[in-house]
Amino acid sequence: MKKVILFAACLFTLSTAVNAQETARKPKTEKAVKENLTPEQRAQKNVDNLNAVAGLTDEQKTKVKDLATTRITKADAIRAKYKGQPENKETAKNELEAVKKEYRQSVKALLTPEQLEKVKAKNKEMKAAKGADRAAGSNTENVIDAND
Repeated sequence: MKKVILFAACLFTLSTAVNAQETARKPKTEKAVKENLTPEQRAQKNVDNLNAVAGLTDEQKTKVKDLATTRITKADAIRAKYKGQPENKETAKNELEAVKKEYRQSVKALLTPEQLEKVKAKNKEMKAAKGADRAAGSNTENVIDAND
């Protein structure tokens, strides 16, 4: 009887370990999809997100896409420059923050006051949701910063 119980316990432990290893190998779908998108596709996704919130004009869409493409290209270059250099992580973070700040200011300059209020309201809503969902591991982003 002891052998049967011991065998069952070993089998349970082994099956748990195998399942844990298989779930660790599965890629996160959002990240995998994000890596396969070109900078232009990521910029278009950014424009679509902003358009859904603020209702951009065609001219604004074109300008925002150009700004987003530039920001994404710069950010990718910074990430590539510091890839594999953990000692420069803070420097890379500061450079990325500067690029993001420049982009946000440029986009804000393009928006009308009404559109800007809509974006601010949406960002505030998403920030509240992020705080509530933080324990669940939610990955919400600001509308202007989405798809960086």
